[in-house]
Amino acid sequence: MHQPDVPHRADLAIAARERLHDLLHVWEKLSREIRRRLHAHRRALKILIRLAVGISVVATTLLVIAWNATPSTADLANWVRAQDAREHVPYTPFSAITPIMAHALVAIEDERFYQHHGIDTIGLLRAAWDDLRAGRLVEGGSTLTGQLAKNAYLQGNDRSVGRKLEDLLLAVKIERRYSKSQILEMYLNLVYFGDGAYGIGAATMRYFGILPSQLDLAQAALLAGLVQAPSAYDPYCHMRIARMRQEAVLARMVADGYITAAQGRAAGQKTLTLRLTFTASTPDAYC
Repeated sequence: MHQPDVPHRADLAIAARERLHDLLHVWEKLSREIRRRLHAHRRALKILIRLAVGISVVATTLLVIAWNATPSTADLANWVRAQDAREHVPYTPFSAITPIMAHALVAIEDERFYQHHGIDTIGLLRAAWDDLRAGRLVEGGSTLTGQLAKNAYLQGNDRSVGRKLEDLLLAVKIERRYSKSQILEMYLNLVYFGDGAYGIGAATMRYFGILPSQLDLAQAALLAGLVQAPSAYDPYCHMRIARMRQEAVLARMVADGYITAAQGRAAGQKTLTLRLTFTASTPDAYC
């Protein structure tokens, strides 16, 4: 019977060597291509790194120049006192203001006040996103410290990009020099509460005929709500809207843990007695 041809062992070895040679050739080509691409990527990475370093150097230089160009905050406390004196309103030390007033203000205006150092990154990014969607500057993302800087140094105007940058730098300067309590003290003595009342001392007297140390939760929440838009939330002219704003303040205080839900409900239901009264027959006597 005819036996099938069996490849010679030498032929098998030759075929194996040829196969191995082909594989090595393919691997060499693949390796060259990988090295070529890695070299191109490394060059691109080096360029990007150099570009990033250059941008960082330029940005740092500009930031240093802007930092040195902004005013010193060393005399801010004296300036706030002088402003109150000019307006003939009392300056109230922080120790003479009921703590619930500061809690209400922080809750509604700057909930991360005790965590940031003048710039609230989360609030700033949210404001930037809102500005981007609107195609214009609609949100400030400002902290209480930033608002203090704006009112003290920028005449209340930070609508341009340059002004916003200056506001941020001033806020950082203020935070570096003053404690949180000092910042709140200056803010509460400078901010406008509406109805001609500059500062917490004038506001408590104007609206309730009492001292800042005598404010209760309902009254403090109402005053804290006025800061954003004093005319719109004026309780003398728009009590219903003022109470809605007060409820928003109380809700934030509950969410931030300053008060319990029960305390918030009780304060929201409490009747507010204002110092001045007007009758329906004289609607233009005030508003």
